[in-house]
Amino acid sequence: MADKPKIKELLNESACEHNQTKQAACNAPTPGATTGGCAFEGAQISLFPYADAAHLVHGPMTCLATSWETRATKTSWAGRDLTQVGFTTDVSLNDVVFSGEEKLTASIDYIMEKYRPEAVFVYATCVTALIGDDLDQVCKLAAEKHGVPMIPVHAPGFVGSKNLGSRLGGEAALRDLIGTKEPEKTTPFDINLIGEYNVTGDMWQYSHLLDELGISAPPIAPS
Repeated sequence: MADKPKIKELLNESACEHNQTKQAACNAPTPGATTGGCAFEGAQISLFPYADAAHLVHGPMTCLATSWETRATKTSWAGRDLTQVGFTTDVSLNDVVFSGEEKLTASIDYIMEKYRPEAVFVYATCVTALIGDDLDQVCKLAAEKHGVPMIPVHAPGFVGSKNLGSRLGGEAALRDLIGTKEPEKTTPFDINLIGEYNVTGDMWQYSHLLDELGISAPPIAPS
């Protein structure tokens, strides 16, 4: 398994001309500023196209409310669309004091029993990152128990912008999901689009061009 990327490394956008002239990176968070959304929201939006996976927000109910269904993210998945179900551990003050890991484990068990997703993305939020809940260990044990990928997404809102969160979400998928299982059919020209927002069906605008070029991408349902 690849090492978890450091936030400082991801903030260094070497191709950005502004990054070369500023003492701080373009994506560096400004204390107290939340304009344009937070890293958690960006990560969840980028990973929502994994529609056959459950997206579990480990944090207060309000974190779920600020992200779920805020973007009409389409998907090519023809089966169940679990992004239409809002999953959260609903962390309370008691969990802040005594840890929310037990509640997180119970939530994953419930999701697997009731919904049987192909994978579970577990999102850290500001609260659970600050209290130090060990998402990696909980996800590792849950994956061994249930036999499906459990992907911790370390993109709490305070680490930076929505744009940085999108990158952190893509890094999580690349680290813990991509390459763990091969498709039934492959070609020499297959691609993975990681961190593609596909907001309101943007991908539908250019997917036919990939087909004409002979590049294999996931099948796209009619918009």
